[in-house]
Amino acid sequence: MTPEQAKRILNIEREDDKAVIRRKYHRLMSAFHPDAAGADKPEYIRRAQEINAAYDVLKKEAKTPASKKETPVWQGEVNEKAFCDRNIYCCYSLDAGEEKLFYQEARGKYLWDPDEEEFELFLVSIRHASGELLEQTEERLCFCPREEDALFETERFRFQARLFQSLSMQYIRPAAVLKKMAEPLSRDGQGREIYLFRAFLGAEGRRRRFPAIERLRAGDVLYPASFEGNKIRVMDGDRTLLGYLSLEDDELYFCVIPLLKRRLAQVKMTVKKAEAVKAEIDFYFRVEKGADNVYGSDLYLETADILRKYEAFLRERADN
Repeated sequence: MTPEQAKRILNIEREDDKAVIRRKYHRLMSAFHPDAAGADKPEYIRRAQEINAAYDVLKKEAKTPASKKETPVWQGEVNEKAFCDRNIYCCYSLDAGEEKLFYQEARGKYLWDPDEEEFELFLVSIRHASGELLEQTEERLCFCPREEDALFETERFRFQARLFQSLSMQYIRPAAVLKKMAEPLSRDGQGREIYLFRAFLGAEGRRRRFPAIERLRAGDVLYPASFEGNKIRVMDGDRTLLGYLSLEDDELYFCVIPLLKRRLAQVKMTVKKAEAVKAEIDFYFRVEKGADNVYGSDLYLETADILRKYEAFLRERADN
């Protein structure tokens, strides 16, 4: 079967992207699925096989390089314990006039290097990797969601968000990335780097007043209360919860949170300026000894567990 024949079978238009192709495939399969009425008829079986074969052809075509040249090898550090490969994307030249904003340069278990890979494209890479893992689970189970299944779409999004968080930390060496992104403010007597970052509490532009934040004064010391995902919940000296800390640069979350969770960093937070709806915070961050070689090499099992739970969810949906 040629790619053109496969596109005709799945009714694929020229402008359809990967997500649209996948939806059209599932829509067709839902009509010829083994659970569908009359699915035991020869024409149903033949049609389902044809649809699956067409989708396989288009998936292989998407993975085939446009040229016959070998895919360049990315000169980056590899985490052999990462759960799966990911794509490395690079931006097209602004003068190239390309329709796509980025292209795939390589694929592998490469750690993120901010000097070589744009942060936004790293996030795209992880989003695509998490989506691929969900798709592989769905295809292995021959799962076809029903039309307008809002619960499935909501739960799928939640699973992908959990996968995104788990996968992203498998490709980042937090202390090494931090050194490339920021200059330390100073070093202490033991040679440990101390960084100063801008952070905020509250939300800029909101009309709602935050009494606890309004009571803060410049120089007040704040404390981390708990971690929730990639968020730091903050409290004052009276243990009054003030909300979640927002760092000025999104990249910092991928360095700061993992080191704090592993107790390989210490923080000191002082109020720089407080208003009715927000407070500006001086966020001092000290990296402890032994943090340089830490990355999420132990998250493989967490990722596998998320996929097992997703598989159980799919089986439950298929039975209902």
